[in-house]
Amino acid sequence: MINEEMLLERLIQALKAHGHSITSQRVMIFRALARHRDHPTAEALYEELQREHAPDLSLATVYKNLHVFEEIGLARAVASPDGRARFDVPLAPHHHLFCTRCGAMVDIEDGVHVEIGPHLEEETGFRVTGLELVLQGVCPTCQGKQNKPRLWRQTSRAAKGSA
Repeated sequence: MINEEMLLERLIQALKAHGHSITSQRVMIFRALARHRDHPTAEALYEELQREHAPDLSLATVYKNLHVFEEIGLARAVASPDGRARFDVPLAPHHHLFCTRCGAMVDIEDGVHVEIGPHLEEETGFRVTGLELVLQGVCPTCQGKQNKPRLWRQTSRAAKGSA
């Protein structure tokens, strides 16, 4: 697993390679983003950092730095179904589950690209260079952690049985 120091070293190398300066605010914003596993919005990062570390920090500075991190490949914006950009540090290829009730976003492993990419290339001639899925549903917390029927599995099994 990649620790914080390794991530910071990656940040410093990538900033230098792309001609960006290394500033204390930039490092602070990146550290905060890297700690999160809940895919915060720029506004959420801003509020957290302003409250805990930097009362003079501006929202524009947070946005600017998040875009720099995207540009150098150390962060990505995930378009969530609620219309708000969420940010994460892509440590490994993955996709997302999005709760339509509370807005929680959870990582899921990437197994889809391997299966669908070659098929799409063969069918359309379109060279697939990336794939990002955001699956929508209701998280266990919003379900009240009750055992609800899993419609996806039921539907998937029924479809397999009827094929």
